Amino acid sequence: MPFRRVRVGHAGRAMIGRNGQGQSAFEKARRFYEAPDGTRWGRDTMPELERSLLGWVERSSFERDRVLVELGSGKGAFRHFSRLGMYLSIDLSHEALRRYTGPPYALQATIEAVPLKSRSADFVFSIATLEHVPNPQAVLEEIDRILKPMGTAFLAPSWFCRPWAADGLPVRALRDLDFANKIRKALIPLRNSVLWRSMFVMPRRLFREVQFHCAPSEWRLWYRRLQPNLEEYVYTDCDAFSSLDPHEVALFFLRRGYKILSGRSFARRMLLRHEALVVKKA
Repeated sequence: MPFRRVRVGHAGRAMIGRNGQGQSAFEKARRFYEAPDGTRWGRDTMPELERSLLGWVERSSFERDRVLVELGSGKGAFRHFSRLGMYLSIDLSHEALRRYTGPPYALQATIEAVPLKSRSADFVFSIATLEHVPNPQAVLEEIDRILKPMGTAFLAPSWFCRPWAADGLPVRALRDLDFANKIRKALIPLRNSVLWRSMFVMPRRLFREVQFHCAPSEWRLWYRRLQPNLEEYVYTDCDAFSSLDPHEVALFFLRRGYKILSGRSFARRMLLRHEALVVKKA
């Protein structure tokens, strides 16, 4: 039996266009991930994340027939989660789904417009995917829509994607770079250091916390837009559309009444770095 192939209609593409990227960004991304290049679909095993993810699944409360939804299944590293309940994998790439997931519960669609009913999922998880869509806020809104009350979401994108990844600067030889990119490459160790990054991240987080609590109606999800390389895969996250701060995503869900299970206190939330963000719907 072939897996279900959902064709994204006008509504889904309109969602993508909200951030100014437009339909062309969607089409470029679709072509990029349809190419028969396995490096574009992530890893086929993730043991370090699997242990943590499995623990959260087992600690979560479910009805008898629980539904687990993976957004961006790639090479199907978690397809064996089908033993835990009804497992649905959603990915933009028909080729990746055909090769690694297959029937019966694979859906080809953009995760900015998930083809599922509202309040239909007990557990939603996404690994190394959220940063690869033009409009991550649309994805977060879809997660909120499809989760049942008391449902849990486990989000582990590549937080803080770097703007130089699209050019492959960490792996390109200096002799192949122009002067400006040589300077950029030389500054990568400094700009990647915890001290340097905290000088910018922590003041912004403090400001966002004040804004969140004092003017909640004015608060909107902030993320840095990147220019993805959708011509060739040259380096990790070279195809990222956005650089996301887990603190921002935590505030997004707090604003909707969620419990932040992986960063309950203000201090924990302020110190979120590269770990998965786990939230529970009220």
